[in-house]
Amino acid sequence: MLTSLSVTLLCIIVFAAIIFIVIQYSVFHPPIEGLPILLYHKVSLENNDPLTVSIPTLEKQFAYLSEKGYTCIALSQIVENKDFKLPKRNFALTFDDAYLDNLQHLYPLLKKYGFHATIMLPVGFLGKTNVWDHGNEPIMSFEQLRSMDSRYVSFGLHTYSHTPLYPLSHESIEADINKCRQQLNSNGIDFLPVLAYPYGTYPKNKIENEAFGALLNKLGIVYGMRIGSRINTWPFENNYIVKRVPIYGEESFWAFKTKLKKGYLKRF
Repeated sequence: MLTSLSVTLLCIIVFAAIIFIVIQYSVFHPPIEGLPILLYHKVSLENNDPLTVSIPTLEKQFAYLSEKGYTCIALSQIVENKDFKLPKRNFALTFDDAYLDNLQHLYPLLKKYGFHATIMLPVGFLGKTNVWDHGNEPIMSFEQLRSMDSRYVSFGLHTYSHTPLYPLSHESIEADINKCRQQLNSNGIDFLPVLAYPYGTYPKNKIENEAFGALLNKLGIVYGMRIGSRINTWPFENNYIVKRVPIYGEESFWAFKTKLKKGYLKRF
């Protein structure tokens, strides 16, 4: 039989678990209206880790989005139309680094569900490997990029060198973006004027940020994307601090649904 002390301890544990769930998943925080831009990297057959989602995990997420009536917004829709009217349930998909597994595993799922993803290209590493992570995972080649249907995939920039943009000089940033443009144009790769900041870095100081945004605008970049774990208001408050919600493979399905609707999880 349980003693009174055991019952008390059990009640404390249950109460603590309930409090943890309420805080962790923002249970009483209402869903946020706006555009959740989901950020992924790699897709594998079965592995789940911070930068990788498995095919079963990703398909479960895609199936949920489809079944619940969410509309997948292609970034080209908002680049080309600043007055675009967001449907009530919406999301956008971005995948950083152009891993070959995006072609092998993501692309078939996009076609199956009729979704569209923008893949952010580390242009200087196309056809090579992810040496910035000291890895040897293959990055898609120009030919492989061209093989994908633009109904399901578009491309944005993730710089040429995959190095943090801050605190690079404006001259270095301009040279990097121009190199991206030259390489992609010469290889017949259409791309959106959207830049995903490597490692999410950008100048936080107000004056520096305004100058940074002015530089990107001069270079023809329409949107600059950070990692923000927040849902964007629409229109964006700042076109060069567009937030994306990172989706981690090892997180629960509950966590995915929470991020989709509220943008973030509480961290302890």
